[in-house]
Amino acid sequence: MPAIGLEDLVDRKKTLPAVAVFILLTGLFSCGPYYLLLEQGLQRYYISGLMWCPGLAALLTCKLMGFPLSVLGWKWGLARWQCMAFGLPILYGLCAYAFIWAGGFAGVLNPRYINEAGAHLGLMGWSTEAVLVLSIFVFGGLAMVWRISNALGEEIGWRGLLVPMLMRRFSFSVTSFIIGLLWALWHAPLIFYTSYNAGPYGLEWQFLNFSILLVSMSFIMTYLRLKSGSLWTAAVFHAAHNAYVLSLLEPMSTKYESSWRYIGEFGLVLPFVTAVFALFFWYKARRDGFSDPLN
Repeated sequence: MPAIGLEDLVDRKKTLPAVAVFILLTGLFSCGPYYLLLEQGLQRYYISGLMWCPGLAALLTCKLMGFPLSVLGWKWGLARWQCMAFGLPILYGLCAYAFIWAGGFAGVLNPRYINEAGAHLGLMGWSTEAVLVLSIFVFGGLAMVWRISNALGEEIGWRGLLVPMLMRRFSFSVTSFIIGLLWALWHAPLIFYTSYNAGPYGLEWQFLNFSILLVSMSFIMTYLRLKSGSLWTAAVFHAAHNAYVLSLLEPMSTKYESSWRYIGEFGLVLPFVTAVFALFFWYKARRDGFSDPLN
């Protein structure tokens, strides 16, 4: 049985209207940050502002619909779920990049990454091994604090609000798919109109791969949200993905001319590997009784 007491927090008749209100508010709130990102480029502060739009939309939706904020899942929950949320992105990221490196789709260690990381951390003249270890500790460990603060903004909406709303109406599979698709569509302007992609070629293909990745992640994150009763599992998972997969594994890989087709969030391998993980959690969800809507 799920750890989240949906029947005590959510009036089933209000769930779909709440989803509609949330989508509308998220779109409205995102207009400002998106305008700045499209005009000024991928500036860190504008990205942070965009990432908090779903969270603000979720909070206002709760206010407008008369839901208590506890529906969002603020409690921390059992530590094992947070540990799983932290470790899973690292695991599927390592599996994906091990395949990429072994298949020759990209090189194992990019010298440019070592030089830039060394300069950024003030480690010029240090050995490659020392720079690599310290960069993993800083970019993957210490940076998690900042990344969780950003990821929380999104996850208050995607997993905090939408999971309890949609699970009152739909099965685990439908809920996970809807949230993953909405999540991907929300990123579409970034992919098609900014440099948040693998380059200005095959953007439709890149968006398809990215959508498969986010839908697959949605299955895993929805399961963790339901089992833990905590939106923090989603925030930790999201932050760990960004820290280890995007900021470490991808930039430390040496890219070849055709690497864009295989590596990163827009290539083929990572979405495929994550989909395999998602299939496992889909099976676990069925075994745990999430096949039907929660009453």
